Amino acid sequence: MSPARVTLTAIAILCCLKVGAAMTITRDGNALATIVLPATPTQTEQFAAEELQSYLQAISGAELPIAAEDGAATGPRILVGRTGAADQVIADLGDDEPEAFAIRTNGEDLILAGASDRGTIYAAYDFLEQELGCRWLGPGPDWETVPERGTIEVGEIDRTERPAMKYRFLRMTIPAESGERQAQCLSWAVKSRINIGSGWPQVELPESFARRGGFRAWMSPHVLHRALDPDVYFDEHPEWYALRNGTRQKASKGGNQQVCTTNPDVVEAVTAELARMFDARPEVDFMGLGQGDGTAFCECADCLALDTGEIWPGSDGKGERGLPVITERWLTFVNEVARRLQQTHPGKSIYTLAYHQTFRPPDPDAIRPEPNVMIQVVNSRPNYVCFVHRFEAEDCPHHERFRAGIEKWVEITPGGVMAYEYDPHSTFCSMPYPAPYKFADDIAYLHRIGLVGYEGQSGPNTWGTYGINHYVIAKATWNADADAEELVRDYCDHAFGPASDAMQQFLATVDAGLRAADHITEGVWTWMTPEVMAEARRHLDAAHAAAADAGEKVETRLRAWEIGFHYGELGAEAWWKARRAQQEGDPELLQEAIDLANQAAQYVLDEQEREPHYAASPGKLTRVYVKAWERALQRMGAAAPTQPPGETVRELPTTWRFALDEGDEGVEQRWFAPDFDDSGWAQIEVGAHWEDQGHEGYDGVAWYRLPVTFTEEELAGPLLLGFGGVDAVAAVYVGGEPVGEHHGWDEPFAVELPTDRLTPGRETVIAVRVFDTSNKGGVYGKVSLARPK
Repeated sequence: MSPARVTLTAIAILCCLKVGAAMTITRDGNALATIVLPATPTQTEQFAAEELQSYLQAISGAELPIAAEDGAATGPRILVGRTGAADQVIADLGDDEPEAFAIRTNGEDLILAGASDRGTIYAAYDFLEQELGCRWLGPGPDWETVPERGTIEVGEIDRTERPAMKYRFLRMTIPAESGERQAQCLSWAVKSRINIGSGWPQVELPESFARRGGFRAWMSPHVLHRALDPDVYFDEHPEWYALRNGTRQKASKGGNQQVCTTNPDVVEAVTAELARMFDARPEVDFMGLGQGDGTAFCECADCLALDTGEIWPGSDGKGERGLPVITERWLTFVNEVARRLQQTHPGKSIYTLAYHQTFRPPDPDAIRPEPNVMIQVVNSRPNYVCFVHRFEAEDCPHHERFRAGIEKWVEITPGGVMAYEYDPHSTFCSMPYPAPYKFADDIAYLHRIGLVGYEGQSGPNTWGTYGINHYVIAKATWNADADAEELVRDYCDHAFGPASDAMQQFLATVDAGLRAADHITEGVWTWMTPEVMAEARRHLDAAHAAAADAGEKVETRLRAWEIGFHYGELGAEAWWKARRAQQEGDPELLQEAIDLANQAAQYVLDEQEREPHYAASPGKLTRVYVKAWERALQRMGAAAPTQPPGETVRELPTTWRFALDEGDEGVEQRWFAPDFDDSGWAQIEVGAHWEDQGHEGYDGVAWYRLPVTFTEEELAGPLLLGFGGVDAVAAVYVGGEPVGEHHGWDEPFAVELPTDRLTPGRETVIAVRVFDTSNKGGVYGKVSLARPK
């Protein structure tokens, strides 16, 4: 036996010592007990018994017989499922929660029973884990730990368990028939009590799913292309699909498909398809009706009439382009489908997404979800989101908005609310992101405010440093009171053996970095400061040294973590170099950053060939950031424009009122309004970047305000407000109204003033909201009134 196996086995044995054995299952590798099933067991009960038999043999070397309850079994019995001996135990579980289960000793009998088949298989795995020390830390044999001892004795047990959250989902439960990795992920998911299937439901339930008790529902977020397949219907019914720029649109990517939600034929067709699927899968609690991904929603008059006209404020430019809030429109459609399904399929629900343009809850006096509609609130909006801080971080403005939104949805949604959290997001696919403390805290908060379900975005190949997140999410959604420190300790003890202490210190270092990261989407990069990465590297190296003789499994597990962490070392160094290079205008340093980022991407792609389960794509590092850095490199050294367009009528004063908007609250608080009190704001000079005026290193949103009095002559004809240059996104307000916007740091621009709404001789406030992400920012050119040429 390898030293690693000795260490891990010792841990398991210590965890499982009992005071006073109630029954002996095996002794010295010989079977003493019989696994007993009902006279006519279900497929799942039979599978649960076989799993018990297999693991008990792996532990002890003894193969326990499996017999029917009406047989002649003598001696200790392990009774699985709805045996006669379990009648009272099952009755005590009740029928309110089908996944509840009980583990109970009664003399020489051990009863493993659930309120349903799914509860029974949970009981079997829970017994192996809690009483005998087995662990399933991730999919596949490399992440399974099974203790070895010839004698298995258990003390008295009387434990009943119920889930904290009814619906628990990690996106890896796709049909196992599609490959070995999928089979491993499915097996892990059931052992970890994940109870939702991934994707659009199959008409025929796969055998691998059926023997594990099936799933309570199927989650597929963007389903319009499945419920109303454009390849089938578009040519005959183009009017069913979204009208965009005067043309009905068939999306090039299925998940992006949008439909005309006010077309009554669409409502009827979608309802019919969901009803067909409920008929095919009658055991499920709900199915999905989420909008297509993206922003290409219908622009027909009937659809637009249901919108409130509200525009997302945004802080990344997109919102400033006018993304409308469409919550009322979308919920009207979903509610109508739900009302029809309630007539044909009472007791069933549909879930839809509070996502991007539907994130904002509606006025409940105007509309609220039907009782059979569930809302899944996604931590994603058209303005910035934060991926690294806990939901309850008091100093995170993005999570403050998230909490306000999700708590309002809970208040107005009788059918129940679920959350969708990114683990990982496409921004950082392969980056190191072991955040077990964050996810445990987030789930505790979500459970406390009354959520009924949780989804962590994940997949069969996003393990490595994400594996501990998946493990903790599964544990915490079942038991929201689980102690995060204990979960981490248990995971590290079983995964890394003698390297456990070093890995716990590694995780503590990462957690400190996450807490200190910037409150922006790019916080997934800013937590990886050189100081944090150096300290984490010391702990990871110490873990490698401690595990030098621990065996192949521990080596494999550490290597899985090493891949993501080393990618993070290279990628973070590139990110910080690029940031500094743009701030300092250093093209040589920026080229170094680009080269290093490409090196990081190549590293992870090479690892993907060798370790496809632990290395995903490079994410946005090369797809987005390198391209942006290359553009910045091209324009370095170019002369910045300073002359506004048009024929100058009057140059405006160069001294304006100025304030940083670090929380991006200005639009919501109406910093553009004429009556807004800016007397406490600082003064700044236009014609120079804000970094050159005391705000070094600031990237984000800031505001400029200036009162202007127009003359009658100026307002007599078309009038422009011209800017010599704004870095990088400008939104211009005059008299409290938006009059235009511009994207692009390196060109002059002008917006036309609404002269018919301006009064000569009356003071009018001009406000400019500026958003900048890198290098220098602000109104760095002249501002003037001009006539169009």
